[in-house]
Amino acid sequence: MIIRAMGLGFLLWLAVAAAFRFGGQYFFLPDGRMMAFLSAPVIGVLAALVLLRVLKEARGDEGEASIGVALPSLFLNGFMTHEFATTLPNIDPTLDATFGAWSLLFAASILFVGLSMTKLAPQDERI
Repeated sequence: MIIRAMGLGFLLWLAVAAAFRFGGQYFFLPDGRMMAFLSAPVIGVLAALVLLRVLKEARGDEGEASIGVALPSLFLNGFMTHEFATTLPNIDPTLDATFGAWSLLFAASILFVGLSMTKLAPQDERI
């Protein structure tokens, strides 16, 4: 399950990275930083809902699946943020922090959806 989710997460990262590499200059605009920033949770929630349906995980495994889906984005977007001018030369280099914050919010929203969908057994909810 985790390997399938990570594979799907890598494909998601690849699609998002390609979209930003070839069209990011139309998304990350210096004057529209807040709109780009606020779009991350919306896109992340929609991606999580679609990908968790595609994976068809058993009830209670959504949290683990969302971790697998979000992990490639967390790792690889860290590299892309560090090497922003090299990996995304079509975007203004001053927007590297905006991209980093966007990618963190995107991955966090995937994790939030997966964890909130997970139904815990009564013995798991003890303090």
